[in-house]
Amino acid sequence: MLKNILISKVRIKVLEQFFFNPTQQYHVRGLVRILDEEINAIRRELLNLEDAGLLKSQKQNNKILFTLNPNNQMLEDLRTLVIKSSELGKKVSRVAKESGKVTTVIATFSFLSGQHNTPDDVDFLFVGDIDVRKLAAGMKEVEMYLQKELKYAAITALDFDFGKKKRVPLILNSINSDFVTIVGSLRQLIL
Repeated sequence: MLKNILISKVRIKVLEQFFFNPTQQYHVRGLVRILDEEINAIRRELLNLEDAGLLKSQKQNNKILFTLNPNNQMLEDLRTLVIKSSELGKKVSRVAKESGKVTTVIATFSFLSGQHNTPDDVDFLFVGDIDVRKLAAGMKEVEMYLQKELKYAAITALDFDFGKKKRVPLILNSINSDFVTIVGSLRQLIL
């Protein structure tokens, strides 16, 4: 199964597109326009990913639409690998490294889905001893790269633990839904 997943640069681009837009449905020609790749390469990768069980398809009118298959057991692990190794993942990791002793960075469900349902939803949560000015400067660069404004929060590990116990919405919204750990391990903080 892995040989169907991690070989081609087009496959990685397709996976990034789906993982950064997990609720979106795509057809072949739409992905060709978005990714600027050959139609046969896109079609081949979509079929490989469907054969691997990562995507599912359905016919709608005269188009076949592909979406992520939420029932695939490898989806979370693969999504974490793809997002961490993406250009965005590298930029966020660099920002974390330059902002102090950051132990954990998560990209929240709000970021992954593009939906902010409450004022307490953030795109990224940084945990550790953080120089907030350096973090703000670094995240400005990430915002310029993405061409959109991001909501992010910085918190110490002690405050994270306290906020988790007190059921602070910012913390609960960040960890009780789908998320991707870009730096460190959230398990250390949750246990």
